Parts: sequence; structure tokens; C-alpha cells
Amino acid sequence: MKGCGPLEPEDSGRRDMDHASSDEEHDVRNIWTYGHRVGALLGLLVVLAMPAAPLWALDIVNLNLLNGISCTLPDPGDGHQCRVRDRIALLLQHIVAAGCPDLVTLEENVTQAFVPQRTAAGTLVIVGPLDDTVARIEEGLPILAAACGFAYEVVFDPAARRGTPTLGRGIDEEIILTRYPVLASEVMLLYSPLAPFFFRHVLYARIAHPLGPLDVFTTHLAAHSDLATVACGFKDPRLPASFTAPDCPTPTCGAHDTVRECQAKQVAAFVEARHQGPEPAIIAGDFNAEPDSKEYREFTGRDWLDSHRATGHRECEVRTGENCTAGRSDKHLRDLESPTLHQHKRIDFIFVVPPRAGAPYPCVLQAPDGAEGTHSGLFAARPNPFAPTCGAAPLPICWPSDHSGNAATLHCPGPRHNLHDDSTGAGPERVIDRASGSP
Repeated sequence: MKGCGPLEPEDSGRRDMDHASSDEEHDVRNIWTYGHRVGALLGLLVVLAMPAAPLWALDIVNLNLLNGISCTLPDPGDGHQCRVRDRIALLLQHIVAAGCPDLVTLEENVTQAFVPQRTAAGTLVIVGPLDDTVARIEEGLPILAAACGFAYEVVFDPAARRGTPTLGRGIDEEIILTRYPVLASEVMLLYSPLAPFFFRHVLYARIAHPLGPLDVFTTHLAAHSDLATVACGFKDPRLPASFTAPDCPTPTCGAHDTVRECQAKQVAAFVEARHQGPEPAIIAGDFNAEPDSKEYREFTGRDWLDSHRATGHRECEVRTGENCTAGRSDKHLRDLESPTLHQHKRIDFIFVVPPRAGAPYPCVLQAPDGAEGTHSGLFAARPNPFAPTCGAAPLPICWPSDHSGNAATLHCPGPRHNLHDDSTGAGPERVIDRASGSP
């Protein structure tokens, strides 16, 4: 693994990180359900998808991968982590079909081999051995490299690696795949009333993008299972007597905030502290909060753009599942093996911090234009398009996750000698500027 320089962390909750190169070759023949045919299909997809994305565009896709832990509970028909190997194979196909984006952010990765979980009856059981999803993704990187023509670099917190005895980690982790080199990376732990047994966090990387140093953040905020809606500072009586839940982290948060609202404030403050330079910044993830919630407004209230709304997409349609990102069950395989959307809320976002006022070049969010490749909207939001049919094994699985993902393309023209095209690309566009926060 290759080290990266520190960014002067201010407290023990922030950790400088190593990032792994994807240069190593792996034998992946036994990973994918479809064997050697996957590589050939990915190669065909990239030929179709790549020309639509100008080299000077910034493309990103985001997905909550689903750790699949609940599907490993000792109940009939759940499958192993909801067919995690098939789902990761399908994810790689979607990445290539999206034109091999510059950045891929993935939440809810699991690296622990054994994890305690409660059954529907409330009994505490240990589930495992679990597949290490980060290792599985890394084993698939040579397939992506062959299809995309470049090797993705991995940004992941070493403290969450399998075999590292870090309490509270390795159950729900973020990972960044980047086409361009990593200048620095860091993780910040977020407030949790379940600490030190479980943490949420935000993963940060500064990327050496051709347009300039680019700051990228990805996170997964609290759910009901880790007390998202209780008051900040809540003392959970389930914690062993020898442990004391942390106090509400003032002055960022107060007792009037919920746990998740506090985490949103922490993420926003961290972005503001780390983001440097005139280039835009990206915050992607599963925020477990719907549009116009207090958590959502913590970001949009700073004139940061929701890429979905900013490019004119409609809101989530509960009746049909269109434009929604969550709703499928993570407890069983039925929804994942059905071509029906089964989605009913939008809680996953890519927020864009516009270029600073006075930046020499505007940025443009690219809306759909019918071309192949990455555009702002949803990602992996159609049932398996790479197989004639999908369903229960032995058929290919229909979805890579219980979530649908997000996609965004920004055109940020740099100096003319850096460009390979004189235009800003075809299709509807929205110019973004921090000074106004609007077209």
C-alpha cells in the first residue's frame, strides 16, 4: 500500500490514511457467476459508453452497496449476504456501462468476518463468516482496468481492514475508487451514542484531477438501528456499565438535534474545513434522510446543489418507484431477485459544492441527453440490463443493492491546452456558481 500525506488532523476522530494501488493482479475466475464472459461483456460496454464522456468532464457515481448481513441470519431462503458476489459482479458491469466514471463512491461495505445481529425474534446471534466486500471489489479491479483502459486507485481506511482489531469498525464502511491519483485522504468519526461499539464516519480524499485538486467526501448517516432520531447526548442503557456514551459534540451540535442531524452538521463542517481552492467539491452518500429534511437542508442551505434536482429530475414517485433510491428489503432476496423497482423514497444524494466566487472557469452539471455514459440522475436503477432475464438463482440477480445509486457529470472547462474538445458537451446543462447558487 502507498502512503499519503497528512492533512493536520485536529482530533483523534480524524485519521490520515493509506490508499491502495490497483496494480496487483488477482485471480478472479472463481468470483463471478458468469466467469470469463464478464470481462468480454465489460469490454463491449466500455466501447459503447466511453466516447460520450469528454476527458475533461468530471463523472461520479454513488451507491450504497448493501453489506447483506441481514441476509446471513439463520432464516430460510436468505442466501449468503444476499448473493453478494453476484451483486458485486453486476456492480462492475454497471460501472463500465456508465462510461468508467472518474469517481465511484460506495457505502455499507463490510470487512469483519463475524458480526453480532438480532433476529426478528430479538435473539442476538453471531453471523458469518462474511465476505469482505472491499476485498471482493479489489479483486475485480483488473476486470475494470481491462475494460476501462486505466486502473482505479482505492481509498479506504486501514483501520477498518479485515484483521485490524479496531472496535466498532468494519461493519458499515465507505470506499472511493478514483481514476486519478490521490493526494491525501482522511477519515473523521461521527458522533454516535453507540460508541465505541459502532461508528458512522465520513471518508475524504483529495484527488489530482486534471482540472485541479478535487475534494471528495462520502458518508452514510445513522439509521433507526443506530438511534438516528434520538436526542443528541442520549445515554443508551444497553451499553455495558463500564462504558459511557459520548456527550453531544458541542458547539457543532446541541440537545435539540437528533443523532442524524448532528452527524449532518459534522459532515458539513468537515467539508468546509477541508475544502480548498476554487474547484468544486463532491459530497456523496446515503444520508438516510429525504429531501427538505433538516439533514438535507444542512447541505442545500449552504447553496450546495443536489445534483438530482439541479438537473431537473422529478422527485421520487412513491407509487411507481421512479426517481427513488431506497425501499427494497435488505432482509431477504425477494426484492433483489425481482425486476420490479420496489423503491419508495430518495435518501441518497450527490451534493456539489460550486466553485468559489471568482473561479476562472464555470462548472456545468450535465443533464440527460439520451447519450450513453454518465449524466446526472440515477445509477444502477434499472433491473439487470446485461442479461435477457433475471431472478432467483441460477438466473442472474436483478439488482446490485437494495438501493439505487446516483450519478453526476460536471463539465468544468480548464485552460484550453488541457482540453480535448472545444465545446462543453451536448445536451441540457446547468451552470453552477457559488456566488449565486443558481443558473
